[in-house]
Amino acid sequence: MSITTATAARQLFVLGCSQTKRKTSLQLPAITRYDGPLFRVLRTFLRKHLWPENLSVAVLSAKHGLIGGLTGIEDYDDRLTPARAGQLREGVTKELGVLLQQHEGAELFMGRGYLEAIHLEALGEGAGRLRFIEGGIGRKLHQLSTRLSSLGAAARRPVAPMPHRSRPLYFLPDWDDFLDIDYNFETDRLSSPNRKGRNEAHTIQLMRPQRLCDGVLVSLAQHLGTKGMLKRIPKATPDSIAPRSVHEHFGLARDQWAFCDCGAFSYANQAEPTISVEQAVAIYDLYGFDLGASVDHIPLQDIRQNGERIILTEGERRQRVGLTRRNAEKFLRLAQKHEARFQPVGVIQGLDASDFARQIRDYFDMGYHHLALGGLVPRGDSEVADIVRKVSATLDQLPTRPWIHLMGIFRPKLQDVFRRCGIDSFDSATYFRKAWLRSDQNYLGVDGHWYAAIRVPPTYDARTWKRLQLSGQPREAILRLETDALGALRAYDRGDASLDVCLAAVTAYDELLARAKGEEDRLIDAYRRTLEDRPWKRCSCPFCGHLGIEVLLFRGANRNKRRGAHNTWMLYQTLKNRANSRMLNKNNVQNF
Repeated sequence: MSITTATAARQLFVLGCSQTKRKTSLQLPAITRYDGPLFRVLRTFLRKHLWPENLSVAVLSAKHGLIGGLTGIEDYDDRLTPARAGQLREGVTKELGVLLQQHEGAELFMGRGYLEAIHLEALGEGAGRLRFIEGGIGRKLHQLSTRLSSLGAAARRPVAPMPHRSRPLYFLPDWDDFLDIDYNFETDRLSSPNRKGRNEAHTIQLMRPQRLCDGVLVSLAQHLGTKGMLKRIPKATPDSIAPRSVHEHFGLARDQWAFCDCGAFSYANQAEPTISVEQAVAIYDLYGFDLGASVDHIPLQDIRQNGERIILTEGERRQRVGLTRRNAEKFLRLAQKHEARFQPVGVIQGLDASDFARQIRDYFDMGYHHLALGGLVPRGDSEVADIVRKVSATLDQLPTRPWIHLMGIFRPKLQDVFRRCGIDSFDSATYFRKAWLRSDQNYLGVDGHWYAAIRVPPTYDARTWKRLQLSGQPREAILRLETDALGALRAYDRGDASLDVCLAAVTAYDELLARAKGEEDRLIDAYRRTLEDRPWKRCSCPFCGHLGIEVLLFRGANRNKRRGAHNTWMLYQTLKNRANSRMLNKNNVQNF
């Protein structure tokens, strides 16, 4: 069967390569790992242009077969022999057939020997949409460069340095907080049993027109799991052949920023980070992040390995601090070499406040204009305050003051300290996750008081159902009590039921769940306070206004995460109000 030229709206470029040349033990995206001439042409193009919307890239690999260009692979040295091509043929042909269904055509930039790994007859009509680039390597490089240039990609622009503001910027950490827009709260039904069939949006988008944060923080630790935009990518899937823009993925406005870090707590129990400097630079750049943190390693006092607690010596902890600093130096050098368009953020780890402060000058001399203080989460308020004060004193001695971020903390009691010390930003999911991780502080009212969400756990949840069955009640009775509790809460919200009637229905269902001694009475008291105060009635956020009492029900992700978004919105309003109040006081003083 012959291979002909195909016109394309969305094209698949397949590059052939038999061995890698970038020697690092950890995984790298395929288009970064391979260092042959074709890949250098592609990377040169991507340094100057955004990834074209109509381009997908796959690799025909002697070791892995057909994989997406973004698939993470390790170093290897295999050759595509005729025998190996025969072994790969069935899998490559099947995967190429699937990809062809998603594209107008595919252009093959590879040696003729690679065609032995494709069973053209088995592709049927799809083979007619393949175009093999004839000629030597020089012609193939020219054709690849020409075709890339013809795709109409926009020019890339460096991200401007982060501004110093009158208030710290707030970044919301991403926990894959996408929710079903069309979730039916009356029936507790998803719009589709299959996630791909649902109309989902991130809480940032669902909160509009209100703003939830100044930007989002994504962790490279997602590479270790199956959730999030940077989740582990199978070999040849839609996510592996073209990167998603982080700004589009979260629906960020033009004046909101995308920040990515390494998620150092995810590998804190390991001797070495599970993310390489090369991997971090490549992924930050491919997905269009505005800020990218260097690869750090937290000098914890103790770690867990194989279920055992291990106390680290001071020498071992200092090794982690030194590794973090060396990685920062390498990270900045590599980002500059590859003309990365994100702002490099140098992460500093230390054993104590003086240790953090001593390193500020070193990072500044490396060339960093954006710094982050890491490993603060387990430290107490007094220690964090000491670190921030000593770091700030050192910053004041520099010719220009770097932009400073605090990793993973908010610390309400320290906000005045942070403001006086010139902290520029922080990230924290505490207010978001309180929505379901606390028993008595799940909803932050506009009056500044925390309220307990009312627990009506769903019977469709397997673990809940197992607990409910321990009550000895028949199935019909359990379902009726659940329905009565929900109905009473909604009636109370409408003004059609008294507080005592509502609380009695909630209690009747709640009593089916085995709780610790005294916990039930404490919860009922907390529920009474929530119902008496009706805090959702006084809130103007989109969720409270639209959902009413539903947002106060502790019941499944679609309610709990919306409540978390409300809490985060309250945090963000507080930050803005404090800044406005300070500006007003300053103007009043000046006017006086």
